[in-house]
Amino acid sequence: MVNLFTTLLGIFRRLVSLSMTLAPFLIFVIWLHTRDLFFSITNLFLSSRRAGRVVPPGRPGHRGVWPNYVAPTIGSESRSPCPGLNSLANHGILPRDGRHITYKQMSHAIQHAYNLSPTLADQLTASAMELDQGRGWIDLYDLNALNVIQHDASFTRPDIAFCADQSFPHPDLVDRFLGQASSGESLSLDDIAYFSGLRRAECKRTNGQYSLTWSFLHEFFGSGNGALMYSIFGGNVKDLRIWLAEGRFPDGWEPKNREALGHSIAQAQITSLAIEFNINEKQKLRPRDADYARLNEA
Repeated sequence: MVNLFTTLLGIFRRLVSLSMTLAPFLIFVIWLHTRDLFFSITNLFLSSRRAGRVVPPGRPGHRGVWPNYVAPTIGSESRSPCPGLNSLANHGILPRDGRHITYKQMSHAIQHAYNLSPTLADQLTASAMELDQGRGWIDLYDLNALNVIQHDASFTRPDIAFCADQSFPHPDLVDRFLGQASSGESLSLDDIAYFSGLRRAECKRTNGQYSLTWSFLHEFFGSGNGALMYSIFGGNVKDLRIWLAEGRFPDGWEPKNREALGHSIAQAQITSLAIEFNINEKQKLRPRDADYARLNEA
């Protein structure tokens, strides 16, 4: 016979176990966002970093001088779906082989190279801990796992259902993305939102394993990628083409975001929301994309 007391005791034990499991995560999130609030508010009152000094002295990229670029050898070096991390490895700021990278290494590298606040750098790095397996480090290729950093409807890569190795960009997608620049020279937030809606609609239609349906968190992460490209590169098509297609920093390049304490989580989220809530998967296609759709349906 079912014992009510035993049932209630079992429920209580499960709740206690769940609380113990979630407590470290909740403490991390609260501490992270408390610190980020400080960085965000302080940025409002401090002068922006001067051109040529966005990357701190003594750090790779100061005054636009980056370490030597070496293109990775396919099948030899470990690379990820993230052009930001791949570029750091290609320039030797992270280990060139892309292996045994600690979270501290990763966080510090993206913080200084892209002028991010320590909190945003830690938040972006934290997602990789899902793949840790207790090692304290990852190989860049580990990030190919679905919906950690890699996600469906990417701007530069086919869905993982069609391309298991997400380490390298597909030139046709890079061209289509950068071709959306209304001004011809830089992508606006409208351009990024438009292409995101286009990719989501395409991938939902063609990928029977499409993973973003009813997943606002992963959709928002995708919008966050677009937001960072807009903030860090100013949407500049010429610079983005080199960075996305080659995994390389342009000569003399430095981040366009010049906040004194780095681009914060709050700032990134505001831009991400502006993109996400202007995405329309049923939008009218621009002429070039309408032609592309007709060719692929033929």
